[in-house]
Amino acid sequence: MSPRRFRAAVVQTCADLGDLPANIERTRRHVDEAVRQGAQLVVLPECMNSGYLFDSLEHARTLAEPVDGPYGQVLAELALAHGIHIGAGLTELGADGRLYNSAILFGPQGELIGCYRKQFLPAQDQHWFSVGDTGMPVFDTALGRIGMLVCFDGRIPEVSRCLAANGADLILDMANFFVMGQADQWVPARAMENGVWFLAATKAGVERSIYYPGGSLIVAPTGEVRARIANETEGVACAEIELDAQGACWADGTGKWAGRQPQAYTLLTQPFENTPLAPVLAQPLRPEACCVKVGAVQAHADRTHSVDDLLTMARHAALLGTKLLALPLHAGADRPVLDAAAARALAERTPALIDALHALCAEHDALVVLPSVEADAHGLHPSAILIGPQGVIGRQHQVHLGAHERSWAVPASTGLQVFDTPRGRIGLLLGTDGLFPESTRVLALQGADIVVWASAWSHPDERRLLTATKAADNRVYLVCANRADAPAPGGSFVVPPSGLPHWDLNVNAPANPRWGAVMPLYAELALARQKCMEPGVDMLRNRLPGTYGVLTAPQPPVLSHPTSLTPSPSVSHPTEFHA
Repeated sequence: MSPRRFRAAVVQTCADLGDLPANIERTRRHVDEAVRQGAQLVVLPECMNSGYLFDSLEHARTLAEPVDGPYGQVLAELALAHGIHIGAGLTELGADGRLYNSAILFGPQGELIGCYRKQFLPAQDQHWFSVGDTGMPVFDTALGRIGMLVCFDGRIPEVSRCLAANGADLILDMANFFVMGQADQWVPARAMENGVWFLAATKAGVERSIYYPGGSLIVAPTGEVRARIANETEGVACAEIELDAQGACWADGTGKWAGRQPQAYTLLTQPFENTPLAPVLAQPLRPEACCVKVGAVQAHADRTHSVDDLLTMARHAALLGTKLLALPLHAGADRPVLDAAAARALAERTPALIDALHALCAEHDALVVLPSVEADAHGLHPSAILIGPQGVIGRQHQVHLGAHERSWAVPASTGLQVFDTPRGRIGLLLGTDGLFPESTRVLALQGADIVVWASAWSHPDERRLLTATKAADNRVYLVCANRADAPAPGGSFVVPPSGLPHWDLNVNAPANPRWGAVMPLYAELALARQKCMEPGVDMLRNRLPGTYGVLTAPQPPVLSHPTSLTPSPSVSHPTEFHA
């Protein structure tokens, strides 16, 4: 069967606070324009019926409406009149009397296909909205399986991840983006890491004290932006949606879903108070005593540089005062991708590398992360070895084997670990481990302050889209050490827990491809113990782990198929609601 194709549109507009007729007129006008451009699916921003910056809960209640209220009726009429699907954000008055920041979807017969209620509430939402209680439903439609989220939900990796695991082909994001990073950084990252289409519709304009810059966009499952509306403008952008297998694999051929290791993710579904992170955050610390200079050391053996050159560069980094040195993937091997013979040869060299780096650590009172290969009775293990002044502190075997490693490597049997050291609590990721969002989340829930990702990136977007978001999502320092001879070479750097000042990574930290580059940062570990992106908005405590069960199932109960719409028990179905 051929891939399913259709044209979709995102609308960028504003909503007048408390002026339903004006908001309905705006909606009609933009939907008509989207249809004129051939759209079969139209997505509108958050809280389109009411506006957003309310005076109080009581004020919000006067503007809220049920899903079958006046605004919902208009959406149903438009969907029926044009024979299209329409999704929009709604200030919803629930049957329970509570207010929800919701997303609703109507089908071409004017029927209500589904409703989703926002889970991750920023500070202002908490004044009037209740936390959503719908979970992450996915709805079968004639266009494909559709999931929805609302704005800040995109900052919690599990929300998009659960929607994709539940079978979503595309995710609709009804948003009020306040800053450009939410659109241009996080939306492509979520699309890429999950292999799904993302359609994000946000506002442009001013509402009281809020400035909405815009940034509505349509992103392919590869992370490629296919359409975008210019900042500070109202309008419509369309793109052709093709539901095929694009984006199903990482650049090295590893499946984004087939490569998952759910048995390693059990911590994701535990209540926060039961995680190792909870007592860590309760520990007092003195900020000035909790600082360490960390560095990504872009040095490794290759066809020009020997292991001795690598050790010399590591020593130079230690002389710079770096107390945690991270080396790239397979640092002692002369190539980024190993076959069985090269892996066995590296395993034979590993003990000598450990001894040499142990001597360096003892001399400079430092720690080194050595990504290598080790052999035991079970076979060959890609391994990150954490070495300190007293010797080996611990080992992290690779959990997610890449497509090129499966022929010779044995995956970890112990899952993901965090090592408590005098330089902070350290988690280790090897190669493909860093591509899966569950990995860093598990390490964060184990209390990591610093996560080291030893890599040989296969595509520039693995750096551009997945690094700064990974650090900020989990409020950890992310030390990225990449090989200079990788398919996407160099670019080693360190991202702080708050992310980077500008959404474009290459503005903040242009990739340095030079062999031997050392990228240091002075890490204040107190910042990694502060998990709030703003007061009351905690990136770890505010999660809803009881809704993440699909992520730890042996296999997700529904996986999207590019040509099949077979119903599944875990997929929600339409309820009748005719205009």
